[in-house]
Amino acid sequence: MVEVAGRLEVTGSVPAGRRAPMVWGECEVGGDGVVVRLHGWRRLVATKGTIRIPLTSIVRVDHDPLARAHVKTGLRQWRAHGQGLWRLGTYHGLDGWSFWSIGLGRNAVLIECSGERLRYVVIEVADAGRTVQEIRLATCAATRQAPAGPGTNLATPDRAPRRRESRDGQELATGED
Repeated sequence: MVEVAGRLEVTGSVPAGRRAPMVWGECEVGGDGVVVRLHGWRRLVATKGTIRIPLTSIVRVDHDPLARAHVKTGLRQWRAHGQGLWRLGTYHGLDGWSFWSIGLGRNAVLIECSGERLRYVVIEVADAGRTVQEIRLATCAATRQAPAGPGTNLATPDRAPRRRESRDGQELATGED
């Protein structure tokens, strides 16, 4: 053990901040869809080894390390960042079904779909930036749109997901009777 800046560090081990993120699967663009594949024990635990998503149903794709906070899985959230160190398999939440294969989520890719059983697919890959760029370019080519930048919605108005809002059916309050 060596003392570094007031803390003990075991020699020979790599500090967690410099360690490469774990790869939980891979996303590839193949034909007219995105193919998500899991490997090893994750394939067995998730009970799904391969998921295919049509390019025309993809509404949004982002590199989102905080996907656990953005995609709700269940009626109660025990903690703001979700339960446990990893999330694997199919979950049902307020926005519909989602498929997860992430550890800490540093390289998590969030794919939002419309018109499919799975509303969200969240997977941790080796290179999230490259994966997001490939899926965006393929989606734009399939839907004949100009390439979009980070954080933009790839959906045309007829493909956008329909969200239920409690105030949609109500008239605006003007303060006059």
